[in-house]
Amino acid sequence: MGPTPSIDPAEAVHMLAKVKAVSTDLARRARAPIWYHPALGLLMGGLVAVQGQAFPLMIGYYLAFLLGLALLVRAYKRHTGMWVSGYRAGRTRWVAVGLAVLTALSILLSAWLARDHALAAAPFVIGAIAASAVTIGGFVWEAAFRRDLRDGVNL
Repeated sequence: MGPTPSIDPAEAVHMLAKVKAVSTDLARRARAPIWYHPALGLLMGGLVAVQGQAFPLMIGYYLAFLLGLALLVRAYKRHTGMWVSGYRAGRTRWVAVGLAVLTALSILLSAWLARDHALAAAPFVIGAIAASAVTIGGFVWEAAFRRDLRDGVNL
C-alpha cells in the first residue's frame, strides 16, 4: 500500500461542516406527523385489548393491525422521505426494546387475566395503558432519534 494522501485542513473543516449540515437537515425532517404516535399507540393498545375476544375477532384485528402498520409506514415515508428501523443502534434502541417488552407482557397478562380468570375488562384496561405508553414512547423515541442525528451518532 502506498502512502495515505493528506487532506488539506481547510478542506477537512469544509467536509465536516457539510456532514453537520446534512445531519441537522435529517434531524429537522425526521419528525412524524402529530397523529402518527397516537395512531401507533391505538394499534398496539388494540392488540392488547383484543386478547380477551373470540378467536375470529382476534384474527380480524390482527389483519387490521397489519394493514394499519403498513399504512403508518407509508405515511411516515411520505411525510419524512425516509424510514428508520426502530431497533437501530443508538439511543433509540432502548426505547424500542422497552416498548416491545412492555407490549408483549401486556398481551400475555391480558390473555391470562381474560382466559384463566374470566376478567373480561382486564384486556381493555391494560390495552388503554399500553396505548398510552406506546404513544408517549413514540414521542420519546423520535426525540432520541433526532438527537442522534444532530449529534452524528450512528448515521
